[in-house]
Amino acid sequence: MKIAVMGAGAVGGYFGGVLANGGEDVTLIARGAHGDAINRDGLKVESHWGNFTVKVAATPDPSQLGPVDLVLHCVKLYSNPEALSLIKPIVGPSTTILTVQNGVTSGEIIAGRYGWERVLQGATYIEAAIAGPGQIEQSGSTARIEFGERDGSQSARTDEIFKVLDRPGIQVGISSDIVSTLWTKLVAVGSFGTVMTAARASLPEVLSGPEGENTIRTVMEEIIAVGRSEGVRFAPGVVDEKLRGGIEEADEFKSSLQYDLTHGKPLELDDILGAVVKKGRASGIPVPASAALVMTLEKFKRGS
Repeated sequence: MKIAVMGAGAVGGYFGGVLANGGEDVTLIARGAHGDAINRDGLKVESHWGNFTVKVAATPDPSQLGPVDLVLHCVKLYSNPEALSLIKPIVGPSTTILTVQNGVTSGEIIAGRYGWERVLQGATYIEAAIAGPGQIEQSGSTARIEFGERDGSQSARTDEIFKVLDRPGIQVGISSDIVSTLWTKLVAVGSFGTVMTAARASLPEVLSGPEGENTIRTVMEEIIAVGRSEGVRFAPGVVDEKLRGGIEEADEFKSSLQYDLTHGKPLELDDILGAVVKKGRASGIPVPASAALVMTLEKFKRGS
């Protein structure tokens, strides 16, 4: 399978590196010093499953590749307008674009450009960072991709992509209800990360305050209310489960939204909790806590 990884930062670089190290035909779409280092020295990966360096092609411009079989779409949500134009030359009649972006809107955005017949939605669960140009560090025992067809069916392409991704260093699953999977992930991503970012505090610091846990719980409940208004099914007790998991891992909990704010980068605000607020307003669902957080971070969303 010919694979292009669009956005070969920490997450895309890790998964692309594992696939390339396993013998797949992979090209990383990466720019600047990171891409230069990969082409010069190879991609260096440190992970729970072992360390390796793999020679893999990297380019800032995929136009010379020709159509590929799979685009693993890993860019930040705010980069979609640019990225979706950039991948046009590599999207052919049989190309599948597997998006593992945060939030619940990515699939619709990409399908609006290329059609649902070329799009699979996915969720990823991984802790990874760029340690330096051409260097990825993955931590913890989870590096999971869960993906599926919009209608929940198990298709020939989901089976084929599962076989490609299923290898040491990648935990993979096919979801029978990918929309619910994405919304369930959003319950945690949209609450913990946004509260931490607005508070300029670590998760233990947030939880030590008198209203920290209550605020996170309220945002989770608002996300679920909005999701249910759109027909999303949530498992019973999902709020308690997500809260318990966050509390148990509070010392190690990292937020990409908080990282981006701290480093003056644009924020994935509009397409994560901002999307919840927008959908809630449209459906008449009260979302006061979520709206307050989005308002607090609004002026920072374009970076500095």
